[in-house]
Amino acid sequence: MADRKQEAAQRFDPARRRPEMDRRWSKEVEDVVLEVISRTGSPKQAAEAVGIGASTIHDHRRRDPEFRHRYAVAMDDAFNAVLGHAFTRSFDEVRPSDRLTEVLLRLRWPERLGQYLQASGGGGGGGGLDPMVIARMPSEDRTALITLLERYQEVAGDVALEVQAHDLALLD
Repeated sequence: MADRKQEAAQRFDPARRRPEMDRRWSKEVEDVVLEVISRTGSPKQAAEAVGIGASTIHDHRRRDPEFRHRYAVAMDDAFNAVLGHAFTRSFDEVRPSDRLTEVLLRLRWPERLGQYLQASGGGGGGGGLDPMVIARMPSEDRTALITLLERYQEVAGDVALEVQAHDLALLD
């Protein structure tokens, strides 16, 4: 077992050159790989498109900082495409997905709505905000609500600082 771990560590050692992995790798292959990844988010599909193994893509990602960066950008593009599709689906006129809307709200505005959604337990009734209701609000109302919630958080932070300063003054 230790031999396999050592062998794996050596195989992905950035200092070790692996010419057998570079036989098919070129700038053109790299560009196609990144284009497919930006559309699909799938290294496997990218590898199949250019006739290499997915491990070759991952090997180059480990060894080449520039490719690693471009790969990360391509993955972000794929993620944003999926996110855009999910937003469109969550607001479908015929069959909107309340669960998808809730997940998107938690993903998109965790710092803004997190404490309110947590207080409600994720669905209405607990005194917090119900993400399904927020999702069904007109866009301008949702924006106004978020602005007010941000202002609320600012004031709550100011109050907390005042309480803390008052408590410290009592200790003196």
